[in-house]
Amino acid sequence: MDPPELTNFGSLVWFAIELEVATAAFYTTAAGLVGPGRYSELARALAAQHEGRRGLLVRTRQQTLNEMVLEPITGLDGHRYVADAALASPSEVPAKAMALEMAAVRLYEESADVARSLLTEAARTFRKLADENRRNLAALRETFPR
Repeated sequence: MDPPELTNFGSLVWFAIELEVATAAFYTTAAGLVGPGRYSELARALAAQHEGRRGLLVRTRQQTLNEMVLEPITGLDGHRYVADAALASPSEVPAKAMALEMAAVRLYEESADVARSLLTEAARTFRKLADENRRNLAALRETFPR
């Protein structure tokens, strides 16, 4: 996934949707790579969660952001929100899963700050997604203690 150029709300929401699609695909692949067990169950649950979040972002864009998509934004660096979702081996799963969740936390927290001044509903949605990513990180850290 290339770093996005986040210059308006439309590009921000589009990138967030792409991140959710890539993360759902990552967890679906991870569930198959690691075989049956605790992580496989968590990976399947997280894949479903991220697919649902994709739907939430699509609905949010359609229902509340249509008039805001071209509204200019500043202060977001697309490089901070990119994570590698490609998997080659089961040993990569823990680190890449945590990197994906952390990239999403940064994206949604920083986007919520930018959105707060322009659109309360978008800010609320981004905060909710960041909170979910923090819970996902906690579940991953519990499953893969260092």
